[in-house]
Amino acid sequence: SKGKVYDGVFVGRIAKEKGIFDLLETWRKVVKVKENAKLLIIGSGVELQPLKREIAFFCLKENVLIRGRCGDMELYSLLKQSKIFVFPSIFEGWGISVAEALACGLPVVAYAIPALREIFGKCKSVFLVPVKNIDGLASTILNILNKYEREHFKLGCYSKGYSKLFSWEKVAKRDLEVLESLF
Repeated sequence: SKGKVYDGVFVGRIAKEKGIFDLLETWRKVVKVKENAKLLIIGSGVELQPLKREIAFFCLKENVLIRGRCGDMELYSLLKQSKIFVFPSIFEGWGISVAEALACGLPVVAYAIPALREIFGKCKSVFLVPVKNIDGLASTILNILNKYEREHFKLGCYSKGYSKLFSWEKVAKRDLEVLESLF
């Protein structure tokens, strides 16, 4: 757990459907309990300026940092500097950023949308909360942060182990199997 700079990290498009404003409301609740909690938001999008205004309005400039797009190596470095991946998206086709976070050893707190339930629901380090349950997101994040020093190694092992289920080779083989079944 040494070298962790951020308590939470989000990676994705800065858009309403990614739950970015739910994330901000959630972090306000986290900061009420852990006043120095830091959230890093990685990404860009149409809601970036409104998000920055809300961060300023709620006096969260010291707690919420925005980093635009970045290359893969920097992204993985930033993920590894974080304790928890928070992903309150209300719509996902697959959730590749969740798989990337798991590969970096992070526990994930996300909304229990169908794609994430189906793909990541069996992972012991993925905590799914009902959609729009901001109190549930905040309490789950705080619970993990409170136990982090004791459980980070175990959660990291679960995350990394589960991420090994996914590889481009396995995806290609599954695609090929589907195509062959059609002919």
